[in-house]
Amino acid sequence: MVSKRRTMNALRLIALLSLALISYPVGIAYGFVVRAFRWGIYVLMFDLPKIKQDVYGLGVKMSSVLNAVAATWLTAWLIVPKSKLSFGEYYPASAVIGKAHSVGQLSKVGQWVRYQLETLDPGHCERAARRHGLIETT
Repeated sequence: MVSKRRTMNALRLIALLSLALISYPVGIAYGFVVRAFRWGIYVLMFDLPKIKQDVYGLGVKMSSVLNAVAATWLTAWLIVPKSKLSFGEYYPASAVIGKAHSVGQLSKVGQWVRYQLETLDPGHCERAARRHGLIETT
């Protein structure tokens, strides 16, 4: 009986992992199709602010996933060694970069990444850090 239960649990685990592995590419493809359709409607309606808002929201979601999935790598490359800051929480990566910048703990690569983000959207990293409570508002 115990052996059968372990076998069933192992099969359930394999089934769940398989479902997760299949869901990632299918979910990405589905999301792309839905988003492309939505953006097509926005373009036809000349609603460019909606596209900008949607792209920004997508960027925040992708940044949060990146922060969770690649936390060790991001910490090693973007934060100075021996810092108490690290990636891995459910915050957008730019919020963690903003926090690290505010306390002077960005590596040279981190400073470069922050510069690129700030060029696209001035004040982006610090604003994200404040929005998520990583920096106190003044």
